[in-house]
Amino acid sequence: MADYSDVVQWLLEEDTPHVRYNTLRHVLQRPPEDPEVIEARRHMMESPPVSKILAKQKPDGGFLQDSFVKRRGYESARVGYSPKHRATTWQAVFLAHAGVPGEDPRVQSLGKYILENSFSEGLGAFGWTEEQKTGSRLERIPCFIGNMVQALCSFGFGDDHRVRRSFEFLARHQRFDDGGYKPEKEWPHFGRTDRCWGGHTCYWGVTRFLGAMTMVPDSYWTKEALEAKEKCVGFVLLHRIMWSSRRPSRPMIPGRNDPRILRAPLSYQDDVIEIASNLLRLGVENPAIDETIEYVLSKRNERGRWNLEVTPNNMYTTWGSPGEENKWVTFRVMRLLALAGRLDGLKGL
Repeated sequence: MADYSDVVQWLLEEDTPHVRYNTLRHVLQRPPEDPEVIEARRHMMESPPVSKILAKQKPDGGFLQDSFVKRRGYESARVGYSPKHRATTWQAVFLAHAGVPGEDPRVQSLGKYILENSFSEGLGAFGWTEEQKTGSRLERIPCFIGNMVQALCSFGFGDDHRVRRSFEFLARHQRFDDGGYKPEKEWPHFGRTDRCWGGHTCYWGVTRFLGAMTMVPDSYWTKEALEAKEKCVGFVLLHRIMWSSRRPSRPMIPGRNDPRILRAPLSYQDDVIEIASNLLRLGVENPAIDETIEYVLSKRNERGRWNLEVTPNNMYTTWGSPGEENKWVTFRVMRLLALAGRLDGLKGL
């Protein structure tokens, strides 16, 4: 078994507190009350990228931009989905991704804002009403719903009925069609014009649902939810996490959305590190996970670390520069190896 002690020691350096905190918690498995964990958590909240995100928060808990309100109107802006990567809900995704504690008053305020402004009673899930040429329709984007369920559960809002209803919406309506499907025009699907629920299931809708499953309370696991979990896992494994089901040597999604591209932070897309990690969190064992881990290991640079390959644009902060070695990406690989039981015997840590 390879020794990653030097890599983990690099991640524990104090120049990147969010990496140090998460490495202590999720790689070295230190308990929350450990003095070093407490100190690292405090530094994380006072340092980028977390501090730069929270510096943009409004007193009501949201991240509403005046310029966007003027351009699109308050009702559209308050939902917090647009503009992408600067609106309210994206900050929840990024902060949850960084592992910020839900008990922080600013995070609590953010969660309450999203519950009040991003949940649609008409939909029964996180979403909004959008005016189109053919009239108004309820927007229900599966990756968005999954992201909100996962983030809010990580912040401690899993007992809220709106979070549970959103998870139940996905359990009931998420599809797992591998192409060749004639989309229904009955609610909640809108035929071939439906960008998220069309003739082929959106992979990110499935993987973000998978991510949500790793965070929900035990009470969410109804018979319907367990059946959805089986379908969700089956769909991901049908594609061996990252490959086409019909042409096994081709990537699942070509181009900029290729899941083999290592990302920081995650937004609506996942990468193979996250997908494999979530499968392991759900207790899945499959050769595709081992294959994926070997693929990730093959991407080490000459110093045994991992580079950031893609980062979202238009954020309030940066998580690193594409093409350069990156502590957050490297931490996520170490966490994946820990979940897989491949980090036993770290020396001197």
